[in-house]
Amino acid sequence: MCQRATCRTCGKATYRGCGNHVEQVLAGVPRSQRCQCGPTERGSGGGLLSRLLGSRRA
Repeated sequence: MCQRATCRTCGKATYRGCGNHVEQVLAGVPRSQRCQCGPTERGSGGGLLSRLLGSRRA
């Protein structure tokens, strides 16, 4: 399940999680107050373990 979060770049509402529940999580937040930053700007570089262990992509 996704959860509401605040974008570190623009300070607007965004989400954290799988992305399948975005509209439910951001219900009640006007589109003008939702983050429009791209995924990399949002800080979606992974969690703590991803940062510690690094990417293991082949």
